[in-house]
Amino acid sequence: MRSIITHKYAILLMVWILSALYVGTFIDRGWIPHDEGSLAHSAERVRAGELPHRDFDEIYTGGLSFLYAATFNLLGVNLLSIRYVFFAFFLLFIPATYAVALRFASSSIAAAITALVVVWSVPNYFAGVPSWYNLFFAVLGTLALIRHVETHHGGWLFIAGLCGGLSCLAKVTGVYYILAVCLFLTLRERFLSHAARSDSPWSPAYTSLTIALYASSFVSIVLLLRPRLGPAAIFHFLLPAAAICTFLLWDEWKTGYGAFSSRLRTSLGLFLPFGTGVALPIAVFLLPYGMTSSVGDLVHGLFILPQRRLQSADMSFPPIVTLATTIPYIFILSWPYAARHRPAMGTLLQIALIAPLGFAVVFAAYPALYSLVWLSVRSLAVVAVLAGCTILFRVLPTTAVSANQRQILALLVIMTALISLIQFPFAAPIYFLYTAPLIALTLLAVVMVQPRAPRRLHSAILASYFLFALLWTNTGYVWHLGFRYSPYPAPAVLDPDRATIRVPDSDRTLYSHLLDVIRKHRGPTDYIYATPDCPEVYFLTGMRNPTRTIFDFLGRSATEPAELLAVLEAKQVNVLALNQRPHFSGPPSPPLMALLAERFPFSADVGRFTVRWRE
Repeated sequence: MRSIITHKYAILLMVWILSALYVGTFIDRGWIPHDEGSLAHSAERVRAGELPHRDFDEIYTGGLSFLYAATFNLLGVNLLSIRYVFFAFFLLFIPATYAVALRFASSSIAAAITALVVVWSVPNYFAGVPSWYNLFFAVLGTLALIRHVETHHGGWLFIAGLCGGLSCLAKVTGVYYILAVCLFLTLRERFLSHAARSDSPWSPAYTSLTIALYASSFVSIVLLLRPRLGPAAIFHFLLPAAAICTFLLWDEWKTGYGAFSSRLRTSLGLFLPFGTGVALPIAVFLLPYGMTSSVGDLVHGLFILPQRRLQSADMSFPPIVTLATTIPYIFILSWPYAARHRPAMGTLLQIALIAPLGFAVVFAAYPALYSLVWLSVRSLAVVAVLAGCTILFRVLPTTAVSANQRQILALLVIMTALISLIQFPFAAPIYFLYTAPLIALTLLAVVMVQPRAPRRLHSAILASYFLFALLWTNTGYVWHLGFRYSPYPAPAVLDPDRATIRVPDSDRTLYSHLLDVIRKHRGPTDYIYATPDCPEVYFLTGMRNPTRTIFDFLGRSATEPAELLAVLEAKQVNVLALNQRPHFSGPPSPPLMALLAERFPFSADVGRFTVRWRE
């Protein structure tokens, strides 16, 4: 027994070291200017004593701004400092992924899945954006819940709650994880109540409460999606939510019995430690807002301003017809059911199923084949959830799968379904990667609990997707991710003082020239006005923002030209940087541009920027 445990830890150490060495090569590679700029600019404002949402329009919850401000104090004011902290969290994510995989597979297969998760995650976009933290905390919290299932210890529920609270402090979408855990804990209560009181009567009152929870959860998801409720949203979000709610309702009907009081005590024993864990970091975060009577600003910033994101930051899923690319894998997943009536899948048939994928991976430099492989994984979250629910329906009355594995499989299915909501309303390809590791773990569980599953074929598919990410997505960059392969050379250091990261020569040239022009005309104060959607200018110049706005479409600063000019005059702003091609907000209005040209008559065009100043 000791040798088996030692072997598992040895493989974990090997996977951890290799993953760290591989991903470490991406730490200083590439950037998206407005992403890195917003993180760093917000951190600098916190470092200067400002509070997110009260003093500036923080685009996320604000927890990361405090974390990165502390990082700047400790490691220095540099974009690379943020990435070191992000890398440390990634190093915790690796063993958590391996540990979850071990619940269904041998150490070698768990290592293979972990390697797959690694190449389908951070190397594709190494940046400390909050959606990665949502993923990390979801996996860490999932492991804590698994340990609770195995040990019955409430401390693990508290840790799972901490993961939820910290995830929300990174980005409010951490609430998807919290909802997933709450749904799982209702299932967990039924397992505990069934084991303790299998002959107790059914409680209609408690079942009604459970049904109300499931119904309200589903309605909440519908209301969230309502502004963009088209066929793609129905398939990718509502269908998985409906599947898990249907399973949970069915499970309540089949196994939900026990006296109301006893079931309620069991539920409180689960929800209280979890809720305490969620509340603790949030309460600490709220302290400065409560002490300065700024809770209203926080509420406005978290729940009112983000509604504008639905209007300005929107990207749809690929057309529904592209779902056809997932049909071969659906057939492979469903094979164990057909195999009960037919012989095992023949070698020629297996080759016929895997050969096109292998061919596409090898020649993915061609855009059509690249798209074919990418689209074949794009909808696997839905496939994983539906396959997992199907198995849960089938194994509940049997003893083919242990009680712990049934609970863990249900946990993974629920978590995958709800964490996938991170893709709403901006379903850019990178947002798929924020849930891809959970999809891989769920599919592993689905395959391994089926004794008739063609595991060699699944292994070949795993290897194909591993090579695709290693060869074609990791070596490209997020700009073209999901559309075509484009190499991403990054030989130049962006800025030796504040951004020692490697970027393309074009970025280095653009920002070097831009900084030279701004510094030449900065005037007597430390203020510059950079707009729209270019917070990286504030950070790279080391100059201050005279407004509370970071992204214009999310801002609530004065938008009237005369009011803005009054702010610029009050702060003695001498130089402006105007972004002519913003990613989200529209360009400055013609009346504003006319007034700025009048007050700041001198100008120079630097790439997509126009710098204006006055003598």
